[in-house]
Amino acid sequence: MLFRAYDLTIDSDIDLQLPAAKGEVDIVLKEAQFTLPKLHQTLIYRKGVRAQFGENDTCIFLHWPELANFKMTGGRVLEYEKLTDDEDVFRLFALSEALGMVLFQRNLFLLHGSAVQVGAKATVFIGRPGAGKSTTLSAFAQLEHAILSDDLTAIWFDAAGQPFVLPGFPQVKIWESAVDNLGFDKNLLQPAFEGHNKFLYQQPLSVFPTTLVPLHQIIILQRPYSQKVGKLKLIESPIELFRHFPLPPQLLKGAALQRHFEDCIRLVKAVNILKMRRPRNFYLLKKWVKQQVASAGE
Repeated sequence: MLFRAYDLTIDSDIDLQLPAAKGEVDIVLKEAQFTLPKLHQTLIYRKGVRAQFGENDTCIFLHWPELANFKMTGGRVLEYEKLTDDEDVFRLFALSEALGMVLFQRNLFLLHGSAVQVGAKATVFIGRPGAGKSTTLSAFAQLEHAILSDDLTAIWFDAAGQPFVLPGFPQVKIWESAVDNLGFDKNLLQPAFEGHNKFLYQQPLSVFPTTLVPLHQIIILQRPYSQKVGKLKLIESPIELFRHFPLPPQLLKGAALQRHFEDCIRLVKAVNILKMRRPRNFYLLKKWVKQQVASAGE
């Protein structure tokens, strides 16, 4: 089965429940048997499970105890060993950090953040856990602005150094409080399989872009009363953006670390990176979203 995500065609032996694709295959996702190398603990948690990371000269590995093992090779092959019978939970893990590692191998710049298309351009929201990235994205989605990514955002630079967001898939995981306060119909939502009070909103494919979206700005969401607001300075960008790298930091070494640093500089030169207070409540969030849309010329 062929699926489309992050402007790539994925040939998968399981149903990823993503937009269908055709044409040349970029990534193969398949079941396989393999031996894990020495593993190291990460700070990545999903469904309360802590991921473990390993690597050898040619491959990188991700182990989720009692859930799944993944092996990533050359940015083209994603192999898995399924350790759970829950297809929905397994798909959640396959489409998060495991796919993210394949994107990393393809030299894309990755952020732990959510992205939305407003007008013809993309805005990316990053921040500490609980900062409100997905909730903010949900507020834009409720006004039918295209969801580009939730949790994992991939950025590509053209020859002139201009950044573009690769459309991931048109889904966002929404907290129950956001569902109730933003006006979503809970009867039309699915459980998000995260082990929390979250729901999965699937945006209509008619809204989802089929080409790369120019990046307009990156907003670092701060607490409502934070004094740390304003435009990020050039010298601050590598350290600040490093904090929002979504994969094990052990990957950032040698040439990969140099590329990451250079991409941080490209970003801050090309677009505004702003620290902004998140709205204090849902009423102010909806008002703020309308202001952002108006400032984008819609």
